[in-house]
Amino acid sequence: MNSTVTELVDKSLRNLRENRGDSARWLAVEVLLGDPAALGDDELVNRLHCLQDRLEAVTRVRYGVA
Repeated sequence: MNSTVTELVDKSLRNLRENRGDSARWLAVEVLLGDPAALGDDELVNRLHCLQDRLEAVTRVRYGVA
């Protein structure tokens, strides 16, 4: 593994450890978006995508990634 990949993995793992709440929410969204029953509710799917976008934006700001 090259140093760039190692650095990215280290940052990802640090983010998971330091932000367990956000990580848990992200995982919950992923699970729900894979659930056929949840996918039947268009409003829920829309809100889940919005939450996922918000969590991504917060993480990008936290690490200074555009």
